[in-house]
Amino acid sequence: MVTLTPRGTNWVLAVLFVSLALNMFVAGLVVAHKLRHGPHGVGEWQQRGDNERPMHGFIDRLAGNLSPDDRGKFMAAIGDYRAELTIADQAMRQARNKVHDAMAADPFDRNALETAFGEVRARMQDVQKIMHTAIADAAARLSPESRKNLSNWDRKDQGRDKDQDKDQGRDQNK
Repeated sequence: MVTLTPRGTNWVLAVLFVSLALNMFVAGLVVAHKLRHGPHGVGEWQQRGDNERPMHGFIDRLAGNLSPDDRGKFMAAIGDYRAELTIADQAMRQARNKVHDAMAADPFDRNALETAFGEVRARMQDVQKIMHTAIADAAARLSPESRKNLSNWDRKDQGRDKDQDKDQGRDQNK
């Protein structure tokens, strides 16, 4: 049997306190992760290993307000465009790298920078065109209720529809 002296008790209490503090810290990290990534930890595209691009978080946010059945239809439709989106996204990253290079060049060449900016705009438009086509194809597969939810993906008040805003004198463009 071990007998603790007053000096030994202080040491044990210190270790217990540090252990409790570390456990609380880890619990805070877990909670923060769940709040950031939703109840399932990561988005559907992120589960597939595509978490290096912010576009995938956007896709998961779009799908987040859909019923499970329609979410599957939506993700399948978007998945049909995965290869095209990946190629366009890589081209956009390469164009952004040209902007970085032109910005850092010494001597600085304004025309080269503006040309690089133009290429970024063109590549972003390519990504948007593919994404818009994919979303339109996905929307065609959804129920009317899910299409309405999808149309409100970026609104703070998800349940309020646009007609209510007009009736109540709110301008949608503000």
